[in-house]
Amino acid sequence: MQTLKLIPAELTNEYRLLLVCARKDLSAQQLEAADSAISSGVDWDLLTRLAEEHGLSPLLYWHLQQNFPAQVPNGQRQRWKVFENNRRNLLLSASLLRLMQALQGAGIRALAYKGPALATLLYGDVTLRQMSDLDILIDGASFHAAREVVTGLGYRPAFVHSRKQEEARLRSDCECEFSDSGGKLMVDLHWQITASHLAQRFCFDEFWQRRRMVTIGPESVATFSAEDTALVLAVHGGKHLWQRLGWLADFAESLRHDLDWQMLRMRAHNARAERMLLLALALAKDMVQVEIPAELTAAIKDDIAVQALAATIAKNLFLEQNFAAKNRKGEKDENDAAQNPVRWLTMLQLADSRWDGMRSAARFALSSGPREWQAVRLPDSLFGLYHVVRIATLLRSVPSFFFSNRASRSSG
Repeated sequence: MQTLKLIPAELTNEYRLLLVCARKDLSAQQLEAADSAISSGVDWDLLTRLAEEHGLSPLLYWHLQQNFPAQVPNGQRQRWKVFENNRRNLLLSASLLRLMQALQGAGIRALAYKGPALATLLYGDVTLRQMSDLDILIDGASFHAAREVVTGLGYRPAFVHSRKQEEARLRSDCECEFSDSGGKLMVDLHWQITASHLAQRFCFDEFWQRRRMVTIGPESVATFSAEDTALVLAVHGGKHLWQRLGWLADFAESLRHDLDWQMLRMRAHNARAERMLLLALALAKDMVQVEIPAELTAAIKDDIAVQALAATIAKNLFLEQNFAAKNRKGEKDENDAAQNPVRWLTMLQLADSRWDGMRSAARFALSSGPREWQAVRLPDSLFGLYHVVRIATLLRSVPSFFFSNRASRSSG
């Protein structure tokens, strides 16, 4: 069956090398492709920057040290980045164990989400995945108790909310951010996988019943099952339009573990995330050469919108001034109306049904968040006016979106 051919024909040697190294194990053919890219000439400073932006620094330098030590410049900058990544990941691992033990001690069910747990599951080594913070998923009903545990360990919330703001955020958002006293270690406490204006539906109790344990250092922590891991990674990448190759590497690696493919698709369907799964599979199949079942390949071929989105995402991934570097701050606030409206139009296309898309658009338009609350200070008695602030913010973005789209069509 014909593939989408998402990788540009004229790809720079730096991106060729990154793509090859976006996996744990390299075949003989992939080693040959990496050697060809290096022999053709690589700008090592550019490669270092791109690897950092795409979250692939640990995998890239591990493969280079293992297979091409004589061909890689022994630069101080590269050695320092590897050392700093390893140091940070070990610190994050120790912090995760401390948090999970404290939550368990308080009787709170918690799942390690991404971070050291994912690095250990997918790559067998916490130092082989680039990570910047810790993510923990809890039952929404336990949020207040979990917050007390987290703050009791010395972390402070990034935002201090009024009662109405907190109630609204728990309804419409999916996470709150905390940082240590030095502001260097961030913890994201999730009570859902996505904000409520997105159409996906996940149940913590089901995640918990299917959980598996992963050993990190001297302790074991609970995390998602194999199928849930793949689905959650597909949704995470999809809601951020796959701005980084590192996310795609993680998702592709999750598919190389023993999976019940029929169960994975059924769970995606039940969570109303089937199109997000198909988009992720299209990217992983073509760009990282992951084998997927024929029926899923056929489903991708039958979905024109998924194919078009995959092509657009692939094109953006290989732009030197890539979308990820410009929008890294925007990842955290899924209700941020100041973000590029293209992203939210894309979310509508990714909805599994027209009704889900309409509901997503309506909830997004009416769900205010920290951005609006900080921009306009209102007492709780006037909290309802934030809906007006939200809509006004969205309307202000329409002209710039219209003209940027018109200019891009003209130049195309």
